[in-house]
Amino acid sequence: MATRTERFMAIFIGLIMIVSVAGFALINTTIPTGPEAPQIPNIVKRQLTTDETLFILRSGRVLIEDFYTIDCEDCLEKNMVLESFANRFKDFVVLEEVVVNQTNQSMLKMIGAGGAIVNLENKTIIEKNLLEVFCGIAMAQPIECLI
Repeated sequence: MATRTERFMAIFIGLIMIVSVAGFALINTTIPTGPEAPQIPNIVKRQLTTDETLFILRSGRVLIEDFYTIDCEDCLEKNMVLESFANRFKDFVVLEEVVVNQTNQSMLKMIGAGGAIVNLENKTIIEKNLLEVFCGIAMAQPIECLI
């Protein structure tokens, strides 16, 4: 037969287990898990905030910043190529398209997750050139970069 002390210890250990399970469940339901990760599409037609830019780069994606004026003559074709590229590699690239007021504010650059920045303004904007630059700075790379 179990002694009185053994019964008391078994009940005590059982109560500790039940209370700890209940406490753990209560803590997990009352403490928020932190801010939700922002849902950023692969093509953004506005200027990104600093937090959004950091989130994109920390997630291993490449950011293409395209700032152009409304009166740009070849921007329609360039934007079509950039959007096609961003859609093709939507899990790896975010395209930020912003219309600016002054010509000196216009720029086109690609920023990699490791901090590499490549100016694309003097390059011919075709998908082959974009892929070359992208594969050179991207941390997370699609299969097209490995071929």
